[in-house]
Amino acid sequence: MYTYIAGDNNLSSAGLSDIREMESAGASKNVHVAVQIDTVGEHEGSVRYEISLPDFAGKSHRTVIQRLPEQNTGKPKYLAEFARWAAERYPARHRLLVVWNHGAGFMHEPTRDIGYDDSSKGDALTMGELRWALEKAGFGKGPQGRVAVLGFDACLMNMIEVAYEFIGLADLVVGSQQTEPGDGWPYGEVVAALQGRPDPKAAAKRVVQVYDRSYRNTGQFNVTQSAIELARLPAAGRALDRLGRALHALLPARRNAVVEARVRTQGYEEPTYVDLVDLARNLRAAIPEGAVRAACDAVSAAVKASVLANRRYGGAVSRSSGMSVWFPLVRTDYATRRSEYVALRCTQDYPGWSKFLDRLLAA
Repeated sequence: MYTYIAGDNNLSSAGLSDIREMESAGASKNVHVAVQIDTVGEHEGSVRYEISLPDFAGKSHRTVIQRLPEQNTGKPKYLAEFARWAAERYPARHRLLVVWNHGAGFMHEPTRDIGYDDSSKGDALTMGELRWALEKAGFGKGPQGRVAVLGFDACLMNMIEVAYEFIGLADLVVGSQQTEPGDGWPYGEVVAALQGRPDPKAAAKRVVQVYDRSYRNTGQFNVTQSAIELARLPAAGRALDRLGRALHALLPARRNAVVEARVRTQGYEEPTYVDLVDLARNLRAAIPEGAVRAACDAVSAAVKASVLANRRYGGAVSRSSGMSVWFPLVRTDYATRRSEYVALRCTQDYPGWSKFLDRLLAA
C-alpha cells in the first residue's frame, strides 16, 4: 500500500494520525506499507516513511526513509516521483495507491479537485494532472503495469467522470460519493484487511467494508464508500451518452419534468453532484417516452454492473448507488465549469450527456 498524504492544509494533524493507525496494524511479509506526507509545521519539507513489520515485542514502527525539500502537492510531478519510488522500492504483485486529501470531484475552478497545498497558493491536482502523474510513474502501459486499486481518501470523488479518467491505469477505484469525515479511512483496519493476500477485488471490497463499519461503530452518519470496476465503466459511459441524447431530443417540451426529476434525486454536499442510478430511476418515472425509459434502464444496469461494492450509512445518503454524475441546475454553475467538464475523457468519448446539459442550461 502506497499512500500520498497531501497534508499541507487544515487536515495536517489527521494525516499524522493516519500514519499512527498504519503503525498499529504494521506491515507483513505480504504487505508493504509506504507513505509520503507533507504537513503544516510538523516537518520541514516532506517525509517518506516505511511501516515496519512487528518487532520482538509485537510493535510496528515508522522508519524515515527519506527527507525531501518542501513540495507542492498540487504539482503532479511530486505524486509521480513518490509513486515511482514506492513501486520500485516496494515491488508487489498488486498495488493499492491512495491519494489522501480534500476532494471536490472533477472541479478545479473555483474549487479544487484533490491534492490541495495551502502553502503553494492553494494549488491542487486536476484529474488530467493526476492521470499524467500515474503515467509518468510508469503505471498503465509503463513498466509498473496497472495499479490494482486506486484509492481516493478524499471527499466527493466517486463519480463516473472521475473514475473513467483512470481506465487503463488502474483496475479499480475506491472512494466516496459524499464528503468524508475528517478521520477519513481507518488505516489500521485497512492495512489489517490487506493481510492474507486478497485479490484486488476482494481487497477493494474489504476497504469499503471496514470504512463503513468504522463509522457505524462511532455513530458518524451520512457516509458513503464504494468500489468501481474500471473495465466495466465504458458500458456505463455509453448508457449515459444514450440517456443524454434521448433527453436532448425531448427538450424543451419535457424540461419541467426533467428538472423535477433532478430535484428529487439523491444529492451530496456538492449540490451539482447526484447519484446516477437514483437519477435514472426518477427520470424514468417522470418521462413516459420509451427512448428515455429504455436509456434509464440501461444506465441503471450498467452502473450496477460497474459498482463492485457499495456501502452507505445514514438517511441523507440512503439512495446512494456508488456512482455520481454532474448535473447542475444553475446556469452560472454550469458556465463556470463547462470548459473543464468537456475536457474530461468520459465527456470526450461520450458527449451525449454534455450536449444535453448544453441544451438544458445554455443561456
